[in-house]
Amino acid sequence: MKHYCTVCHKIHEGKCSRPIGIRHRNADADKFRSTQAWKRKAAAILERDFHCCRVCLAAGILTNRDLSVHHIIPLNADFDKRLDDDNLITLCRFHHEQAERGAILKRELLNLASSPPYHLKIFSEVK
Repeated sequence: MKHYCTVCHKIHEGKCSRPIGIRHRNADADKFRSTQAWKRKAAAILERDFHCCRVCLAAGILTNRDLSVHHIIPLNADFDKRLDDDNLITLCRFHHEQAERGAILKRELLNLASSPPYHLKIFSEVK
């Protein structure tokens, strides 16, 4: 049976293969994620990205489920970039996990975040 893992914070079967303590929590980052400033900024980024995963969109796929806003440069690496629009991007769960693992280059994410999804903007204006 699958369960929520308190070690890696994912859902999987059996014991976690990740050693305990491998993911170090950042108290400032954890506090920040519950602030109104972050909630407002995350909502603005979702709106900017038309509630679509930007990586999927770059591949020509519209994905608007299981979305979250990702910090390209992590909070523990540069806390000052926590609210910078160019450091934030909307990702689906699959691409968010890939980005966290480093399977998607930060440079690619930064390029996507700094350029608006024009074709969706045109589509939304037609409605």
